[in-house]
Amino acid sequence: MKKPFLLLSLLLTFGLHADCAAWGTVGHRAIAEVAQRHLTPKAKAAIERYTGGTPLAEYAVFMDEVAADPRYKEPFRGWHASIADAECNSPAEVREKYRKGRDGVTGAETLTAALKNYRELDDSVVLTYIKCIVHMVADFHCPAHVRYTDAHNEGKFDVTFFGKPKTLHSVWDSGVIARIHPGWSYEHYADYLDNASKREIRRMTEGSYRQWFEDAARDVRPSIDWVAPGDTLGEEFMAKAAPLAEQQLRKASYRLAAALNRIFGE
Repeated sequence: MKKPFLLLSLLLTFGLHADCAAWGTVGHRAIAEVAQRHLTPKAKAAIERYTGGTPLAEYAVFMDEVAADPRYKEPFRGWHASIADAECNSPAEVREKYRKGRDGVTGAETLTAALKNYRELDDSVVLTYIKCIVHMVADFHCPAHVRYTDAHNEGKFDVTFFGKPKTLHSVWDSGVIARIHPGWSYEHYADYLDNASKREIRRMTEGSYRQWFEDAARDVRPSIDWVAPGDTLGEEFMAKAAPLAEQQLRKASYRLAAALNRIFGE
């Protein structure tokens, strides 16, 4: 039996506010494009039943696009960021204590669990869950969307980025990758990112959502000391930020493919 109302009940269990917009449109779509290239034939066929053949990249910023929609604003609240403790661990009790379970890791875990029986769900519910997982896996790799229990690192303070006033949060969300390759399409960026060997991909994709996020938290942790309020950011900052951003984009891409393959390809 199809279950069209499961979407609302699950979404209302969790909670889009200032946490949204990681990676910008180009980054999110590049991640989804690389992921789609690495779907197994079985997973690809299963997913296309719900997408109608629309590329995953077209859905990659769904959660940002509906940020102001009252139907989604409260249910999605908090899903755009995840939290780790000072040692970069993110057990369920930490997520519950500091974000009341409203975080990307918990959201991805919950929707993935629901999709174990995806054939019994309404098609629109499955498609919405796919859109959310595509977005959340990307988000919890973005430096601006990794939180720590011992640091206030949302990056909402002002900086100057190559002569323009911005918040540090917006620099990480889209400024860095736009600066690395100005004018690139998401397809071009995907071509550039998709260069890992099979061995590297296997190593990157081992583990669970929680383990992937904890790895991201370890990767991102040094960057919270790179910038202070009012700083002027230029080439010195980019020399550190660009490799970190592209590493995180690449990891998110292959991990998203792995997540979808586990759900729809096994």
